Amino acid sequence: MSYSMKLQLLLVALIVAGSFGDVRGQGNAERARAIERADLDRILLWAMPKDNESEAMKQSRFKKIKDDFRDMQSLHNKMMADAWMQDALDYSSIADMVSKIRGKANDLKDGLALPEPENSQTTLKVPEVGSVRQFRQELLLLDKTLMSFVNNPVFQAGKAIDVNLAKRARADLEHVIVLTGDLKQNAQKLRKSSH
Repeated sequence: MSYSMKLQLLLVALIVAGSFGDVRGQGNAERARAIERADLDRILLWAMPKDNESEAMKQSRFKKIKDDFRDMQSLHNKMMADAWMQDALDYSSIADMVSKIRGKANDLKDGLALPEPENSQTTLKVPEVGSVRQFRQELLLLDKTLMSFVNNPVFQAGKAIDVNLAKRARADLEHVIVLTGDLKQNAQKLRKSSH
């Protein structure tokens, strides 16, 4: 069986197996919880196929991708909730959380076969951060970018595969990686200046 035919069979099986509820119009926290609870099999549409891989290895790799996708969102949701529940930010905790989010995003980038965006050298304009207000704005930018990745229609079961949407998902994931690196540095800088 050819690689193309195997990939098509995998895609059909995963589309049938996976579904993801439409969460538009809900609040951010409720939307995030709905996404976390949803079946993540649709993510596997973009799992990197390996011909010489045993079924057990394939299942293990698929489980890791699903876990990384879910964990990245859980970490992000906790960090965002903590950041808005108090006036004073815990920069050490935020630095730790964004570092973990970045690790999950890197693992997803490696595990998913999302195509390179047109502009792979995209330069994300990260705002200058020198205050708590600006830091929170950067957290909101991360939230918007991560939600754009998570809610990308390319991951929804039953949708036709659109390479442009897949490229946008890859660009969003790369922006998450850039933003989390920047947030970690800014959190460390602001923690030092607040002492």
